[in-house]
Amino acid sequence: MRKASASIPPEGKRLLLAAAAKLSVLQGSPHTLVLREVAREAGLNHNTFYRHFDDMESMMRVMAEDFAAQIRQGVRDARASVQPGAPFSGIVVGWLFDVARQNADIFMVSLRELHGPAGPLRDVVRQSLADLATDMCEDLQQLPELRAAKPEILRSAVDLLIRNTAWLCLDYLQQPEQRQVLLDNAHEAFSSAMAGVIARSNGAK
Repeated sequence: MRKASASIPPEGKRLLLAAAAKLSVLQGSPHTLVLREVAREAGLNHNTFYRHFDDMESMMRVMAEDFAAQIRQGVRDARASVQPGAPFSGIVVGWLFDVARQNADIFMVSLRELHGPAGPLRDVVRQSLADLATDMCEDLQQLPELRAAKPEILRSAVDLLIRNTAWLCLDYLQQPEQRQVLLDNAHEAFSSAMAGVIARSNGAK
């Protein structure tokens, strides 16, 4: 059983999670982490680890789940803040760019795990993307132009958009000076995808 809540972490837990994310990026994988190395990087005694986690796997799962929860709620809040009739791809993707930059290590780890070996971390990341897709479809179907969209067609397009956005975030981390170009790319991809959803849905009737 996990010992610590995944909500607001105490300082020791936060330091351990940040250290684990940093070392995962440096070593290329979270699966090679050693407890003592993580504790040393966090500036803590290794015994402190067990006040927050049962083992390394539980710590990495908490790291992924915490970040996934932050992204899910933040994306929905960002989408809800857009004025009616205004394109929300720029605001939502812009928010994601900022969060990816503020949490570059955990973002990189999550993206790697998405294409890594089967395991609990990959499962968390994939479930996170599925949750984002479900939320996005629910929100998009409230738009007048998409109310008649076929759910399966919309979901397919949204899945691709979310994957594309993840890679745009990676591009932004590597080239922050290209922010507006990348935001324009996100808007173009969204517009094209939704136009395709409408056309395919009408053709499927």
